[in-house]
Amino acid sequence: MSTRQPDRPPFRTRIAALLVDYALILGWMALLGGASLILALATGRFYNWLELGAFGAQLLGFAVLVLPVGIYLFSTEASQRQATVGKRLRRLKVIDAVTGGRPARGQVLVRTIIKLLPWELAHFSIWHSAALAAEGAQQWPGWLLAVTVAANLLPVAYILMAGLQRHGRGPHDLAAGTRVVQVEAG
Repeated sequence: MSTRQPDRPPFRTRIAALLVDYALILGWMALLGGASLILALATGRFYNWLELGAFGAQLLGFAVLVLPVGIYLFSTEASQRQATVGKRLRRLKVIDAVTGGRPARGQVLVRTIIKLLPWELAHFSIWHSAALAAEGAQQWPGWLLAVTVAANLLPVAYILMAGLQRHGRGPHDLAAGTRVVQVEAG
């Protein structure tokens, strides 16, 4: 076992891995869209999630979209390979930032939750905005506009931090005590 510090991957490699993982997520979304279309054709109508209220619609969205993505991220990064499909293809893995070893499952869970936080904030904003629009509201409350802005700026901040921070650690890595490293070919 080498005592050499694992290498920080180039930013473009991290972005390439991210794009592969997002392609997989978009594939899952396409399957959900196809299932919704089949259900609509079978029943003669598209289901209006807002019938559940803004909170119910957000909860349903979490159950069918965010939770499966979170399970994917957690299960792959907590696995023996310590990497999502995108990271594996780009020869990256997640490690404990202090020991350089495999991160604990709790670290990976924190990493996953923090990573998905902007996405969940976006869903919160979307469903509450849709509910207000459905009610005919002409103005949105300031707090909802603030959440919407935060949901859009946080992913940019996460990516910039991973690119600019000394060890390439985004907020999810800092909170979890992890980092992403380049794996030597072998």
